[in-house]
Amino acid sequence: MLSHHSKIHIIRFDLRVYEYTENNEKITAFNRKLHKWLKRKYNLKRVGFIWCREIETAKKQHYHYALMIDGHKVNFPYEITSKVKELWRQLDGSEYFPDNCYYNVKRDDYESIQDAIWRISYLANARGKGYKPEQTKNYGTSRIYRP
Repeated sequence: MLSHHSKIHIIRFDLRVYEYTENNEKITAFNRKLHKWLKRKYNLKRVGFIWCREIETAKKQHYHYALMIDGHKVNFPYEITSKVKELWRQLDGSEYFPDNCYYNVKRDDYESIQDAIWRISYLANARGKGYKPEQTKNYGTSRIYRP
């Protein structure tokens, strides 16, 4: 994203489901609706994202999610977090936004980049992964290539 935009806005949140599912249809539907809304609302050309699926002691999956968008068009998450809540609840889930759930990252600002990477790196932990059918994915990402 930083190869396309000198500033990006990153929002980190969790999405929970009430019942275990063997597939990721809910997160796929959520992505489709959220990205369509973001592109229309903020006139975005691209939306970056990372999600991972985990199952811990609750025996039902939850998703960790990081959303990345053009920081020149958005620099505070309130309206987006409200839309995330609305869309995920329509899909019969609940959400959690940790304190300081967002980062404004500048292309050449090493410290802001490292802070965001540290926060997002939690999605890569191995604990809770793999409890799924063989064809179900543990994670999903956007495919944004360098210009």
